[in-house]
Amino acid sequence: MKTNYVLLPAVLIIVLAMMMFGRQNHDGTTMKDMKKHDMMSIMGKPTVDATVEGLHMKLWLITQKHHKKLMKEMKNDGMKMDEATKEVMMAGTHHMILHVTDVPSGKEITDASVKVLMVSPSKKNSSVELKSVMRCFGDGLKLTEKGEYQFNVIVKVDGVPKATQFKYKVK
Repeated sequence: MKTNYVLLPAVLIIVLAMMMFGRQNHDGTTMKDMKKHDMMSIMGKPTVDATVEGLHMKLWLITQKHHKKLMKEMKNDGMKMDEATKEVMMAGTHHMILHVTDVPSGKEITDASVKVLMVSPSKKNSSVELKSVMRCFGDGLKLTEKGEYQFNVIVKVDGVPKATQFKYKVK
């Protein structure tokens, strides 16, 4: 009888310990994945979704008015950005965000250089370097002419350039 009184608590302690130590800990990765997923879902459908030579590129080109609204939503979700970076990102009439992943590994590319070459409707050439911000690349653009713009996005990873092209109409 005394053995039952000792055995029962010992079994309960072992079972509880197994449950406590055996549970999977998702504390680190789940929040990162959740925030990435939330950011992508907030952005909506990308303007460009292309795979080029092993790189998957999702690009959003939105008006600054829409970008300001998104920034307010992200700020409410706990995102913080210094004022200098915020000022640069809010410049111009539009905002471009590029998310790049390596197709074979599925890892995000954050250590690349990204250059965007633009041709305006009046055939004027300009370019902008996108800055690395929050696991993406982004910057403000000045698209002051109405009509169709041509874009060439060049992502240079480990010295190897990979590019995608698209057109965007400003109304």
